[in-house]
Amino acid sequence: MALIGWAAQGQITTYVLQPTDLAGPLVFTYADDSWGTQMPDLNDPANRVQEFTEIGRDGTAGDTLGCNALTNGADVAGKIAIVYRGACEFGLKALNAQNAGALACVIINNGGAPVGMGGGANGGSVTIPVVMISTSDGAMIHDEVEAGNVEMLIGSVLNMFPNNLSITGGNMLLPIQAARPSMVSTTDSEFSVELGSWVHNYGSAAQANATLKATVTHDGNVVYEETSTPASINSGDSTFFNLPTFSQNGYTGRYELTYTTELGAEDDFPGDNTFTTTTAFDTLLSFAPEDVDGLPEQIAFFKPSTASQKFEICGYFKDANAHRLRVDGMYAAGTLSGNASMVGQQLNIRLLEWNDDFTGLSDAFFTDISEVMNGEFQYTDSLQGGEVMYIPFFEPTVLVDNQKYLFCVSTSDMNVFLGHSNTVNYDETGLVIDAITTLLNIDDQWSGGWNTGEVPAMGVKMVSATVGIDENNRVELTPYPNPTATRISIPMKGQTGKATVQVFDSKGTLVADQQVSVGGNNILSMDLSGLDNGLYTFHVAFERGATSSFRVAVSK
Repeated sequence: MALIGWAAQGQITTYVLQPTDLAGPLVFTYADDSWGTQMPDLNDPANRVQEFTEIGRDGTAGDTLGCNALTNGADVAGKIAIVYRGACEFGLKALNAQNAGALACVIINNGGAPVGMGGGANGGSVTIPVVMISTSDGAMIHDEVEAGNVEMLIGSVLNMFPNNLSITGGNMLLPIQAARPSMVSTTDSEFSVELGSWVHNYGSAAQANATLKATVTHDGNVVYEETSTPASINSGDSTFFNLPTFSQNGYTGRYELTYTTELGAEDDFPGDNTFTTTTAFDTLLSFAPEDVDGLPEQIAFFKPSTASQKFEICGYFKDANAHRLRVDGMYAAGTLSGNASMVGQQLNIRLLEWNDDFTGLSDAFFTDISEVMNGEFQYTDSLQGGEVMYIPFFEPTVLVDNQKYLFCVSTSDMNVFLGHSNTVNYDETGLVIDAITTLLNIDDQWSGGWNTGEVPAMGVKMVSATVGIDENNRVELTPYPNPTATRISIPMKGQTGKATVQVFDSKGTLVADQQVSVGGNNILSMDLSGLDNGLYTFHVAFERGATSSFRVAVSK
């Protein structure tokens, strides 16, 4: 989960060839040379595997996990072995498949999208391709695999077909944020998107009429559609296609951007001809696309393999109209390996001013960075790892025009993995328009991010700076009884969603930090029996931006 390959080069695929009703590419991760130099290079067409699949079985209670020597070696030999994630290391599963004679190993995830795979103790002995696919894709093909009907291709498709154009996520221009505050996106001069992409010819035949088309839709309506003039691309070569800039006189809601490449005839391998992503305009700043709940999508969780003190993921922001924005808090998610308990683990957030004098990614450096505001969140026994948490800043902060900012989420426990997305890649955007998007800070060493294209999945809650703390966003909460000896009740007055309750003693020390869910006129009950006598200040921050503060006297 720390260092992996995400199939960044488009000619690498995990593809169902038959049955025809299931044919198409699968989202996957693969074991790369972090397992050892003996791993086959999937960019080399000589290492691709095209064969029927067979579920590997080891005869134990976890029969399809492949944690022991496979008992159906005669069925697996010469085929692609499929096993399920769980109970043992990925390297051991792959080695058991290899020892049974499998030509490749597919691991089906047990809880969502594919994740990065570490080789573990046995990875250095594995010499066959190893990929992971999602839980849903595994369920989709399972019955046909059992029936012996699934033929799969793993590896490079370079020169496998005559006609094969491709576009991939890391080679195209994208909006510099996947979610952006609408308050600084009111006109085309305040926000626009340069569009274009590299198109690769992985087929054996030269193409004389290659084109690139970009389409943007909003609420089901096409608001932009442009197609490039045709260009020639030789076999094994690529060409960058520029398209007109996309802009609107004001933005609201969610926009969907789709790139499509065509060659003027039937493409023999159409699964990588289209790429789609979204950009939302609301109260969130995020570089990962929003999920169905309007929060940064959490596809996989990562931590560095080298950090000893700090692991921090950051997003960059600078805007000529930043004074319109007030920053209240951030959304983030963390987890431990094996979904171990996160009780007591803490996530920290920081708002930083970046005052070094540079113009963009190409000349950025890190010598003058100072903290403006911070916040923290501690997991309790009612919360689970992997869940998106809202973390308020200790004080809401109004931004300044044209100031460079970094919004960061960190952990001081090097066993904690932080949430990321792999559905967008800003590499080409950074190169072409010199844009800074996301950064990593590992033990106070700054870098431009993972070299495999993952994006930190964190969001910054921004509201209008004209909404005062004590005006529309201020909620008056009245706890009772007050004073109290052991417990208080807090009527939530129609607030809904998640809220963070922080309690500070008379010296300003944080003594309690609790994340709760509220709805309608629910009453939150809090046990204060562990607090000493004294006066305590409560800060309540709701995920939709409302805040409240009050004091409670504890007297026993």
